[in-house]
Amino acid sequence: MRVPLCLLLLVAHAADMLPLNRRKKQVGTGLGSNCTGCVICSEENGCSTCQQKLFLFIRREGIRQYGKCVHDCPPGYFGVRGQEVNRCKKCGATCESCFSQDFCIQCKRRFYLYKGKCLPTCPLGTAAQQSTQECQERNPSQKKGRRDRRPRKDRKLDRKLDMRPSRPQA
Repeated sequence: MRVPLCLLLLVAHAADMLPLNRRKKQVGTGLGSNCTGCVICSEENGCSTCQQKLFLFIRREGIRQYGKCVHDCPPGYFGVRGQEVNRCKKCGATCESCFSQDFCIQCKRRFYLYKGKCLPTCPLGTAAQQSTQECQERNPSQKKGRRDRRPRKDRKLDRKLDMRPSRPQA
């Protein structure tokens, strides 16, 4: 009679301890660096809730996703603060890095940055700078390949005046 009673108590005690063990895993004890900064964490999916000032970055691999708490979102993502969760959201399709969904900082290849947008070609009045991948405003008084828009006769007169010998001042 004592053996079945002892087994029953042992099983009941083990059942009471099981939720406690699960809670410890969720808080992140013993799971290594996968759960740094997490409030709720699992071995399979990483973090699902972060500490207040951190962002939840969800990385997808195939059909699986893994959460990680980060101070700054990685390139290609921007941080959005919410009442319950701060999240990293992906930049637009043409942005390499961004400040928000509507404001790019750097564009992907073959796109040019103009006023926070990534465009395939620069708008009128701007010129594409290949080195920076940006559209820069042209000086309105300049046209392509021409520096001076004054009539030629005025420019010739300026050259003649520059070539006259200077008079000594009295």
